[in-house]
Amino acid sequence: MPIKPQAMQYQCRQCGWKITYAPLSDALLMEPPDTCDHCGSEELNRQPAGVIDNLLKSISTIVKRK
Repeated sequence: MPIKPQAMQYQCRQCGWKITYAPLSDALLMEPPDTCDHCGSEELNRQPAGVIDNLLKSISTIVKRK
């Protein structure tokens, strides 16, 4: 049975930019980031996203759809 991947938070070690990567299903339509969108650094910390991060990501996804 397919399992939805856990939401992860990526944060740049150099500039502090961060993004929450939370796939909507087990079908990965978008790959997780491998470089910082702000400064281009490849040094990203990766950690499981917290409850609040997941909630904010869900809300922003709903708002974008409208």
